[in-house]
Amino acid sequence: MPQGESFPNPLDSLSVDIDANHLVGGQLSKFVEVWRTMGAPEGVLKVIKGYAIPFSSRPPLLPLSIPLPPCCLTPSSPLMDIQVKKLVDQRVLVRNPFDSGYLSPLFLVSKADGSQRPIINLKRLNLFLSLKKFHLINHFRLPDFLQKGDFLAKIDLSQAYFHVPIRPSHQRFLSVAYRDSLYCMTCLPFGLASAPQIFSSLTNWVASLLRKLGIRVIVYLDDFLLANQNPDRLRSQALMTVRILQNLGWTVNLAKSVLTPALSCQYLGIVWNPTSDFKSLPPGKQSVIYRYLLVILQSRLWSWKISKVILGYLSFAAFVVPLGKLHYRQIQWASRHLPRHQPLRQSVIPNRALSQIQWWLGALHRTSPIFPPSPQAFLTTDASNSGWGAVVNNLTFRGAWGEHQKEWHINLKEMFAVRRALELNLSLLQNKAVLVQSDNRTVVSYIHREGGTKSLKLLQEVERLFSVAACYNIGLIGRFIPGRYNAWADNLSRQKRLPDWNLSQNVTHLIFAQWGVPEIDLFATAISAVVPRYAALSIQDHQAHFVDAFSRPWKFSLAWIFPPPPLSSLVSFII
Repeated sequence: MPQGESFPNPLDSLSVDIDANHLVGGQLSKFVEVWRTMGAPEGVLKVIKGYAIPFSSRPPLLPLSIPLPPCCLTPSSPLMDIQVKKLVDQRVLVRNPFDSGYLSPLFLVSKADGSQRPIINLKRLNLFLSLKKFHLINHFRLPDFLQKGDFLAKIDLSQAYFHVPIRPSHQRFLSVAYRDSLYCMTCLPFGLASAPQIFSSLTNWVASLLRKLGIRVIVYLDDFLLANQNPDRLRSQALMTVRILQNLGWTVNLAKSVLTPALSCQYLGIVWNPTSDFKSLPPGKQSVIYRYLLVILQSRLWSWKISKVILGYLSFAAFVVPLGKLHYRQIQWASRHLPRHQPLRQSVIPNRALSQIQWWLGALHRTSPIFPPSPQAFLTTDASNSGWGAVVNNLTFRGAWGEHQKEWHINLKEMFAVRRALELNLSLLQNKAVLVQSDNRTVVSYIHREGGTKSLKLLQEVERLFSVAACYNIGLIGRFIPGRYNAWADNLSRQKRLPDWNLSQNVTHLIFAQWGVPEIDLFATAISAVVPRYAALSIQDHQAHFVDAFSRPWKFSLAWIFPPPPLSSLVSFII
């Protein structure tokens, strides 16, 4: 759609009675021609005609006659009565017409709103499936999708899986026995191992259709998130999306959808506010995690199973809470000593893990930026057996090892070099995002991931590093730089002369012929300068026009800029 062209309003009034959108199990099969007309590929059409369960081998079938094996029966209860009746009314369950089938019991799980969701226990049936690898989007993808200043809208599908029909001949494998009645499922059930993959293939195609119409959208299973800088345009796009979904046979859950453009929106368990550039945990999720951690903190006891629940909560929350990953590393370390083969056996929680649980109780409300900050300063380090070296912006530093430091592992030496360089430049780096460049992948990983579980000494050193950074509001961004491009810091650590960086004369002459001869070489020595006037890196270079290219504005008619690799990020930032 051309830029600036407004969407027609396909829904002049959206006062749709939700009961009028009554779901019928497998109802997408009635909309095959609509999907075909709108360009759905044959693979998608094949699914909505009737999904064939992808068996690797045929499951054994039982005669469907009373009495049935107790393990296959669904336990009866008043709550289950309600849910089974609802499924029958929606034709999700129908009377079983088969003489034989594969029986699985139903069970109930509580949803976030307190209602019950019936799930068919297909653990045994899933053993016979052939599964494809696939990836769902997650919250890590959202910052790449969002733009600063976005308004947001959200559209949710009602009982989404039940829209997808199961091929009639495969419905016998989804047989259910309840209160002396035999049923089979007519549509895609929760609990089928292949269900997320096949369902996402449908909604991903719908999302691609919406994008062709100029709608910026991302989808996770049945949850669509729309974004636009213009709230009026987003409102039109949200209404159009609802109409398209309904035309394709989907039942939209208007009660859970957000069709009025909002500055913030909860999606994938996180509150996103692109205008104010922050993300946070929803209050409800904060409360759940807080209550769980408080009980554990008061009891001071845990088990292997409890530790996994704690780490599951915290690993999710750490995406939002600043320095969250750093503050569950000691919990990770302590949990490694719990007996996995005795998952319920309780033990006393070590003090270092307790202190981090305590930290989390006061940190769950904290927010963090959605969009990563651009580096404002650049630090490159290296360490060797001789000592360490660092380049901070264009300033150089070096140091020798003490007797006890000489015995350190090289990874620990490299991490110390980062911290020491930071400590020597606190006033310069305060309140800035610092790009830390290192040719040591472990150091970069420990900075990027805020620690790790391979080395306790290295974890303790990175804790000291982040402690210093936090005191001066310094953000750290780790980036790997190949060793051959880290010669400057490498030579400092080995106390060697700094290398020259220049192109061959043949190449420079070709460039000069195309663009002209530069007025000055901004990063050079007397040996490497490509023109007579140059700026040096060393104050000892008395032939230089001036020292430190960054000390003056670059107001030249034409300048040659060929910095040492560690300074390339800083140059790119300035340009």
